[in-house]
Amino acid sequence: MKISQKINKNALLTASISFLSGTLLLLFFLISQSGYIVKIGILYVLIAFVFNSITLVGLLANSIINYHHYRENLLTISLFLLNIPITIGYILLVELNPLKNIIAS
Repeated sequence: MKISQKINKNALLTASISFLSGTLLLLFFLISQSGYIVKIGILYVLIAFVFNSITLVGLLANSIINYHHYRENLLTISLFLLNIPITIGYILLVELNPLKNIIAS
């Protein structure tokens, strides 16, 4: 499906950048095991939450205004919301930290 609405393209770009940034922070943490990276990650999650919430409100408003593009709007919102369980999984990975014992040895 081709995405034709500019707001949907921007939202998917935002979701992609958010996903890649969070993944890079997680990888940096897993490699370094640094508490400093955890603090940066927490700050990043808070900033991303605010920015993505604003974007989500715009997507919801767009889906009401442009209801005739409902398939494109629903697909975009669904893909955009995929970052929520991914973020929760990343937070659990940092809390459980399965590599802590391997790297410390």
